[in-house]
Amino acid sequence: MKGKKDSFYAKVSFYLSLGFWVPLFNLALSMISIFYAMKALKLIKKKPNKYGGFTYAIIALVLSVSSLLMSVFGIIVYFKKKSCVCPVCPI
Repeated sequence: MKGKKDSFYAKVSFYLSLGFWVPLFNLALSMISIFYAMKALKLIKKKPNKYGGFTYAIIALVLSVSSLLMSVFGIIVYFKKKSCVCPVCPI
C-alpha cells in the first residue's frame, strides 16, 4: 500500500522562510526555518519512503540562510559609523 508522504517539517520551514519581510521577526523566523529545514532533510535522508518535501526544504533553507545573512549584513552596516564613503553624507 502506497500512502502519501509526510512533508510537515518541510512545508513548515518553507512557510516560515517566507517571513523574511517581517521586520524584527525575520531573524527568529529564519533561524527556526533553518532548524525545521535541516530536520526535514535529515528525515528525508533517513526514511525516503515515509518523508517527502525535499524541494520545500531546500527552498526554505536557501531563503532562510540568505535572509539571515542579509539581515546580519544590514545590521552591521547600520551600526558601523563610517560605512558611507560618499562626500555628501555628514559623518
